[in-house]
Amino acid sequence: MPVGEESDLCAAGTWWDAIRAVEATGLRAMEILVEAGDLIGPVILEAGGPEPRLYFLVPKGTAPDWEEPGTVALGVKCHVIVPPAGKTEPSGLHWHRLPSSPRALTQPAALRRALSRARREIYGSAEDSTL
Repeated sequence: MPVGEESDLCAAGTWWDAIRAVEATGLRAMEILVEAGDLIGPVILEAGGPEPRLYFLVPKGTAPDWEEPGTVALGVKCHVIVPPAGKTEPSGLHWHRLPSSPRALTQPAALRRALSRARREIYGSAEDSTL
């Protein structure tokens, strides 16, 4: 997984796919994953714009079969801006959770359960706020 000294536009579907969620849902999902004892892989926080978003890095091949309301799956033919290794503090694009190793990615089934629960807790329905 390329993590260098500058932000880099990386093709999803090469080393990983990404699941994008609004910040509130993503942060609650991370809490749920921790409570369940599930591994959380690298997470990028895009803090700009009206609704900050989290990008969970998941195993490549996850995106084509991803169906979770209120999220967007990014796989082949998509790109994600990856922040520099040292960018771990707001503002702007930064690592909310740094990669611990090249293969430490969030598992899709656990992430789907956590995002679904988080969405229900926050919004009370199958719909999330705009991504």
